[in-house]
Amino acid sequence: MRISALIPTYNRRGYVQRAIKSVLAQTLRVDEIIVVDDGSTDGTAEQIATEFQDQVRVVRQTNQGVSGARKRAIAEASGDWVAFLDSDDEWTPERNQIFARAIAGVPAEVAWIFGNTLEITDAGAEMTQYGKLGLTVAEPVHVFEDSLSVQYPWQFGLLQSSVIKREVLLELKCFSDNLRYTEDRLAGFQVACRYKFAAVPESVTKWYRTSDLSGSSLAFAMNSMADNDLCIDYRLAAMKAFSLAAESVRRQPWGELYAENVRGLCIERFRKGTSSRQISLQQFRYGVSCKSVAFFCAAMLGRTGIGLWRKAAAKGRATSSEIRGTTEVPANGR
Repeated sequence: MRISALIPTYNRRGYVQRAIKSVLAQTLRVDEIIVVDDGSTDGTAEQIATEFQDQVRVVRQTNQGVSGARKRAIAEASGDWVAFLDSDDEWTPERNQIFARAIAGVPAEVAWIFGNTLEITDAGAEMTQYGKLGLTVAEPVHVFEDSLSVQYPWQFGLLQSSVIKREVLLELKCFSDNLRYTEDRLAGFQVACRYKFAAVPESVTKWYRTSDLSGSSLAFAMNSMADNDLCIDYRLAAMKAFSLAAESVRRQPWGELYAENVRGLCIERFRKGTSSRQISLQQFRYGVSCKSVAFFCAAMLGRTGIGLWRKAAAKGRATSSEIRGTTEVPANGR
């Protein structure tokens, strides 16, 4: 059983050394470390080659985005299992040993194993994802009966805190959609619709959310809803994920979640100045609801109709918030 550490990077000269050093410091060494330099222009690849020499294999390619970099890394790997690490994060020292032990003890149908994640902020706070989202793993390795339960409503198995069977990622053609955002969420659904997931209780990754990353982190851009293209990718990934679940597991609730994200995609495209009348028809792929019919009528009216829809939706949310005594603010105007 071989484990490959895969680090996609783009213009991370000031951070990627921390990531690589955390892999080299493992109590049980990985079998290989592959860095895919996705067209960096800041000398990232050259610095890695100089500092780490033959300890790390650097693969260079023209800029293809995070999905392209992940896909290339999987293709280059020789391990039975692959473990991704974002180039501005780091692994905890015993991570690979924890996962190697877990791999040895899970059934063959398990293709994805994840651990807890420490979220590092400017204050140095270390909030765990399990604690934040309410997941408790009491066993050394817990296999989930329903793999989709760890994908929605919360994505517990973060890519940077997981090990995944390489042959499964290749079989399902994961990261082939050229998404710039939530490509990991889609991969999770692709695997969950076919295979089992398992979890270990230990924290295995330090996920940095510090302000120095705000200018280059996709997570910061999406949280502020500042990048319309990222919002479109978010909707496209969700549509494909929920469509897979509707077709391979059960039609509902995944069909309605699919329709909800069709509506979200239409709104994002209208924000960008592109008509979405034809796209709005996709709402009816898994059924018809009053909401989908009403939105289709709004979409037929173009920007005016979408504007009225958003106002009505915002008013409905405000009323709901008043009833609960909260002040929720919608992020996407769905």
